[in-house]
Amino acid sequence: MSGEAGIEGWISAIDPRVWQAVLAGLFVAVGWIVNGAQNRADARRLRRERRDDVQRAIVAEIKHYLEVLEGEDLNAAWEAMQPRIANGYVPFLPSEDNDMVFQSVLANIHILPKTVIDPVVKYYSQLKAIDAQIADSRLDPFVKGTDEDSRRRREISYFQYLQMKQRAKTYALQALREMGVAPDVSSPGSARSGQ
Repeated sequence: MSGEAGIEGWISAIDPRVWQAVLAGLFVAVGWIVNGAQNRADARRLRRERRDDVQRAIVAEIKHYLEVLEGEDLNAAWEAMQPRIANGYVPFLPSEDNDMVFQSVLANIHILPKTVIDPVVKYYSQLKAIDAQIADSRLDPFVKGTDEDSRRRREISYFQYLQMKQRAKTYALQALREMGVAPDVSSPGSARSGQ
């Protein structure tokens, strides 16, 4: 009992203004803690929304490319083009621009999970390689060569181009799987050589 009386006496001996200051300080501290928690929750929500927006845009671009390639039979393209190239035909490879969305979100790619970033970058790197192959196919030595070696180089280059497109399909499917999205396209065919 004397312990309880001692605590009550000690509490009542403190100036009420000190108690007001202590309570005000506790109120402010709790407010900071609650506000900080709300700010962190808002930041997580905004980051999740940005991640979802970036991922949704990339998915749309990858799916578009797969849909375009779905209409291409790479085996039939090779079988039709190989004899023509052997007879001196110079294939024209049209320019492609399949990374506009990726280029616009590249600055925010870090918000995606690492398991998603790796296959997405692999896919877009393959598209860049295809672009380089297309650019190389327009160089004078490639276009103007008429000897057997030039025709053979064109044949190999065209076959490599088709293989690169096949790899791009494979990488696109891997990227979509990592993002938890069904590709909604049939299984891609493969380029094969009759040699």
